[in-house]
Amino acid sequence: MELDRQRVHDETYRWEVIDTLMREHAQAIAQYCTAWLGEGLAAEVTQEVFVTAWETLPSYRPDAPLRRWLFGIARNKCQQGFRNRARRRAIAHTFLEDIRQQVHAESSTEPETMLTAEARYTQLHSSLAQLRDVERMLLVLRYWKELPIADIADIMGKSETAVRKQLERAKQRLRELMGQIPE
Repeated sequence: MELDRQRVHDETYRWEVIDTLMREHAQAIAQYCTAWLGEGLAAEVTQEVFVTAWETLPSYRPDAPLRRWLFGIARNKCQQGFRNRARRRAIAHTFLEDIRQQVHAESSTEPETMLTAEARYTQLHSSLAQLRDVERMLLVLRYWKELPIADIADIMGKSETAVRKQLERAKQRLRELMGQIPE
């Protein structure tokens, strides 16, 4: 595809270019992202690639073919997704270790109490694993790391109101998964 540099700032033309790129390269980009990140995250990252392409098309320099430029965006987005996933897993692992330590520190030595605490820990671990990464991260940052809502909003790049709403939904979902009646 040949890009008309004179028309690249025109939104209609830019949409035509992105639409053509999506038709010609979306499947290859999706396969590339799947190879990097697996099925779950690949579709989201593929969409991000084309959103970024839309946003940065006016600054595209025709030094390389559009396909190579698009795959460069995909590479950067996949690397970012991979780093973010690794960070979320590290936070979740720390979170679970904190829970394990609290359960063992607070439990008495009576066998019945120990079994109940261990069962509750297992149920919590299982329930947390069923949450989306973002829900788990919100709960970790708020309740185990005890960060204020404002700090969590800054970390996640969202408004405090959005964080509060997402946190409430995450708590509700965790309660449901734990089998508790919501407050």
